[in-house]
Amino acid sequence: MTTMDTVEEVRFGGARAFAAELFTPAEVAEIAAAVDAVPAGLRHGDGPGGLLTIGEPFYRNRDRPDYYAARARAENRVLYRHFRLVHERVAAFFEHRYALPVVYAEELAVPGFHVFGFPAPGEYEGGGWHVDALETQVPSLVARRSAITAVVNFTVPIVLPDGGSGLDLEADAPGAPPARRGGGEPVTVPYRAGTVVFTETELWHRISASKCFSPGQRRVTYQGHGVRLDGRWIFFW
Repeated sequence: MTTMDTVEEVRFGGARAFAAELFTPAEVAEIAAAVDAVPAGLRHGDGPGGLLTIGEPFYRNRDRPDYYAARARAENRVLYRHFRLVHERVAAFFEHRYALPVVYAEELAVPGFHVFGFPAPGEYEGGGWHVDALETQVPSLVARRSAITAVVNFTVPIVLPDGGSGLDLEADAPGAPPARRGGGEPVTVPYRAGTVVFTETELWHRISASKCFSPGQRRVTYQGHGVRLDGRWIFFW
């Protein structure tokens, strides 16, 4: 049994992050099996550290938005059906939290997965510090930026290396100019399989290092973003 109605709040330097258990261990195993069984054509890239994505995220296609939109139109329905459990559970959680419907758009990729492989024991860096702010980059959202009234960014860990991983966050430094992000109080939110971690503002963050005690470890996470627009949430990646 999950604790979907219980939301943990992490406060740091005037900022907040949240976590809520959404999936049982059996459901996590079901989602992991679906990741392994996804058609090869829906796996994209071989990035630094052995990164694969399931679905095409916008951040890897900023310089080719037409390609991004075309892949979304081609893949969204297949991806949604294949991962119905995780899409519907996550959407239901946020619909309950915000009392507004969650919808998807044809030209925006549905939330997808990061899949990292770690061949040997050791500690693997998670990524660079950044702010997502995709509502300021995706052309169809930029065109309506003034009508967007809220954002949410979320991650659901599905498979974790045996030494763990997490999300590093920094609050903005007090008195810093608006363009300067981070520099304030830091916090690390440990990942737990089946527990969504989310923020309701754009925060300076990075994936924590992954620690591997054994060879052949993986980190698999379900990733997404949302904007509140016209009385509903549009979820995408």
